[in-house]
Amino acid sequence: MEINKSLSIPLYQQVRGYLKEKIISGEWEVGYQLPTEKELASQFDVSSITIKRAVLELVNEGLLHRQSGKGTFVTQIEEKDISKFVSLKNESWEQHHHPHKLLSFKKDPAGRKVGKLLEIKPDEDVYKINRLKIQNDSPVVIEHSFIPSALFPDLQQSDIDNDLLYNIFIKKYGAQLKKARIYFSTILADEYEANLLEVPIGEQLFVFERYTVTKDNKAVEYSKFVLKQDQSKYFLEVQL
Repeated sequence: MEINKSLSIPLYQQVRGYLKEKIISGEWEVGYQLPTEKELASQFDVSSITIKRAVLELVNEGLLHRQSGKGTFVTQIEEKDISKFVSLKNESWEQHHHPHKLLSFKKDPAGRKVGKLLEIKPDEDVYKINRLKIQNDSPVVIEHSFIPSALFPDLQQSDIDNDLLYNIFIKKYGAQLKKARIYFSTILADEYEANLLEVPIGEQLFVFERYTVTKDNKAVEYSKFVLKQDQSKYFLEVQL
């Protein structure tokens, strides 16, 4: 186990990243007992203080738990249903259980990339909405949403404060939603994402991109969800 001491990334973050990868990948299964802090310090050639801080952060994330007099163990990873990112049924549940903090709300030209995604001209206006989802008083998801203003005139910040997008589309504008497509990827947290999600810069994050269309095949929304890994793994159940 080697740590690159020439990097600008703090040593405890490098150790934390290595340990976290062992857990997330499943190499260290639920109930696995970690080596002692003294043993880990020797393996990584770092101080016990560095190991203690790395382990403490993983305990706070819920990936590890300590048992007095016994040691540190890998915790059960929570499974989360990806369908909650597209299901109309789950939108209401999410709003009630996981409140959002509105970061910004403005109307600007779509630009080339977003215009192409929403099948509109680059100079056509879209609502640009940034929100932070909170769970158990902790930030868990950054949401970036883009909505064609021509389809939803007079959308107000107060609408976004009080409800979720799908609910607004249906209740306020009578939109008939047909389907959503989701793409999955990962990124490394930049300074902006690290600050909002309270993770180190360079932390691996999940990214879900959602495209929603109506029954007459009009693109009504493009949203990008940036999630920290924490103690979760995501699943999608398909009926056969």
